[in-house]
Amino acid sequence: MPVVFRPSDMEMWLLWLASEYVLATRDKAFLDEKIPIYPRQEVNSADPTVRDLLARSFKHLVEGIGVGQHGLMRLSNGDWNDDVVVGHVPKGLADEVRQQGESVLNAAMATYVLDYYARLLSYIGDSKTAEEARTKAEAQRQAVRTYWAGKWFRRAWFGPHLGWIGENQLWLEPQPWAIIGCATTLEQRKTLVASLDELVRKPSPIGAMLESHGDPAMASPFGVLTNGGVWPSINGTLIWALAMADGSMAWDEWKKNSLAMHAEAYPEIWYGIWSGPDYYNSVLSRYPGQTMFAEAPSSDHKAQADLGFNWTDFPVMNMHPHAWPLYSAAKLLRLEFHETGVNLQPDLPLKEYAFTSSLLGFKKSEDGYSGWYSPAVAGRWEIKIQLPSAEAARVRQIRINGSAQPLSEPSRTIRIVGESSPGNALRWEIA
Repeated sequence: MPVVFRPSDMEMWLLWLASEYVLATRDKAFLDEKIPIYPRQEVNSADPTVRDLLARSFKHLVEGIGVGQHGLMRLSNGDWNDDVVVGHVPKGLADEVRQQGESVLNAAMATYVLDYYARLLSYIGDSKTAEEARTKAEAQRQAVRTYWAGKWFRRAWFGPHLGWIGENQLWLEPQPWAIIGCATTLEQRKTLVASLDELVRKPSPIGAMLESHGDPAMASPFGVLTNGGVWPSINGTLIWALAMADGSMAWDEWKKNSLAMHAEAYPEIWYGIWSGPDYYNSVLSRYPGQTMFAEAPSSDHKAQADLGFNWTDFPVMNMHPHAWPLYSAAKLLRLEFHETGVNLQPDLPLKEYAFTSSLLGFKKSEDGYSGWYSPAVAGRWEIKIQLPSAEAARVRQIRINGSAQPLSEPSRTIRIVGESSPGNALRWEIA
């Protein structure tokens, strides 16, 4: 069976995942593990290491995928969105798009991922490649910033015949990454957050829609699949981005994407209560809250896409509705791992809450804040916690691994430095 989709973003997901894993756990030894060449399963001395494969992925991303005439990363025949080209672009122009198309989504994602990979490289001592990755990230940052459509960023360049898409319609996918990767100016970010709230968040009770309104050029009807459906895998990045701009809005979006909220909004639909599919139809659809199923077209509407199967045949046990709420819960705290430790910037509209995991914990109570960090190896780590001004003014004592620390000059950023070892977390308290 021929491969229809040749996505242009695969390396970025790998670089992001590996960078986060090593920076979070401090497991440098993982990078030296050898990976057998498929289909062989046993390792031999000639096999590449994880470090080697990440370097190859980076090289292919910046040289093989590369950038187009606008300086944005190229599109191929799709990025995260399988249907942005296949099923959207006329067949006669598909080759032109594949050769010349550029993805604002890819470029915006690269602003963060390449900087994150640079952090990993700095952590393991490869300063030369780290600087190259930072340079590539900054180039994408400047390119994305250029293609501002007035209230949001454009979606993609399809070549000289079709031009830009996303000038008259907000496509959600690139917008969160533009905020996460610091590609927006302060004014752009303010305008963009307001647009996201008004156009794709407020109309939907179960999380933001993928587009502000349906696109008649898409194969699917409005509100179905990538023509304005609701996708946890994109809304996870939206929650992350909103946490950087408006903690209350981020918290609201996180709750909207929960299974509990879907159960309240659509109690008559059995899936979406204890588990769910990859996406839900949005309020733009004739069947909101459901997922895709084939139907015959009528005179007044386009049929739901017939993919040869119905998503309603297997509408549960997809990992996205489960995994993204867990990941984005950490991002509500503005959690970021870096070369020497962890940054946190909590701004949730809650008096008390806690985030706990085997790696890291964070708790806010009426008495203050506390937490721990327990990576896989022993070391000395720096934890920076930036508090809202009113909270920072209340700080009276800091304890690290049980010992009281002298208070420095009043500051929103609390700096905690201490040691951990396997089984003995670095623990801290802010009273």
